[in-house]
Amino acid sequence: MMADDQFAGKGCISEYKEFLSGGIAARRFVALDPSSFAAVYAGRTGGSPTVEDNINFHRAFPSDAIASDFLNWEEILPELHWSRKVIRRDEDGTEYREETIRLPSGEKRRVIADKAGTTPWLVEAAVKSGDDFDLIEYYADCIIEGMDEIRKRLTQYPAVMKANDMLAGLTVLTAFETFYLIDYPDMPLFYMDCTDAYGRAIRNVHEANLLVLQAAAEAGYEIFGAGSAGLELLSPRIFREAIVPYQREFNDTARSLGCHTTYHICGHSRRLIEEGIIDIIRPTVFETLSAPPCGNNVDLASSVMMISEDIITKGNLSLELLRNGTPEEITDAVSTIMEAVGDRRHIIGQADATILDGTPHENIRAFTNAVKR
Repeated sequence: MMADDQFAGKGCISEYKEFLSGGIAARRFVALDPSSFAAVYAGRTGGSPTVEDNINFHRAFPSDAIASDFLNWEEILPELHWSRKVIRRDEDGTEYREETIRLPSGEKRRVIADKAGTTPWLVEAAVKSGDDFDLIEYYADCIIEGMDEIRKRLTQYPAVMKANDMLAGLTVLTAFETFYLIDYPDMPLFYMDCTDAYGRAIRNVHEANLLVLQAAAEAGYEIFGAGSAGLELLSPRIFREAIVPYQREFNDTARSLGCHTTYHICGHSRRLIEEGIIDIIRPTVFETLSAPPCGNNVDLASSVMMISEDIITKGNLSLELLRNGTPEEITDAVSTIMEAVGDRRHIIGQADATILDGTPHENIRAFTNAVKR
């Protein structure tokens, strides 16, 4: 490992890439995923961070995290633009927006809430019944038909990321999630009640994902992130039917292109791990092995033992501890994580792909310094 401030991030990209590929067995890599915190750190309120936000965050808090790019389809494809109007502002600063989009079949409506220091969340979904699945298919069709514009967008950032000694990463939409279109509790209901229509929509999104993956790999992106986004709450049977085949094909395709993948479940993943589902989808990295109250991996040591050593595990420093704990408590927690994972390849990170608003900067530095020691 590198020493001092060269330990992580800038200056370590070749070693980290070798670690991802299995050439290094050392486990003491640390990756901080700032999510909306990077935007707040940049002085902006709410929303997703830009590539520049992520790079600036990791300059301030060096780690082995990738520089991630999140495709905002509205910025690329005008057909996917939602018209917005603010309908409410709460005293805590939460802003509620009504958003509408025009499809050939008519108008769709949703409500999004946005608060500084958080990722926007869905209040009222646009997909309310089986008749609304045409919105999911519309997204997929627009992406497939708009690949020329998407390819232009994909060429903008990989060189910038690599110039900052960071892996170029891209977060893609997943078959179930599809960008604030469906309310998570409705997912299993729709799957059971509208199996054929939902299945067709999932396949269309998957085909769009594969095209984006191919184009992004050609543009120089090297690692791709996907996640369940609440799907850990589904039954393993639905997960196996609706998620596993597509995610495995996505991961296998990325490998065939010489790229890596991460698969994110920030909550209750223990049963999926016990049933071998993570081994089946076979990402390069599985995150985040969350412990209570965020997840149900009570015993980190036994959870990692049930995952193939071919898969790098990641986690699981409590977000609440990172925000509310003392530097000494954070140092002790990192030591416990190291002891639990033993000699397997493991990335030490927080128990979700975010940092809670209000987390002291000295606590973030205590986290990275604890791993360095």
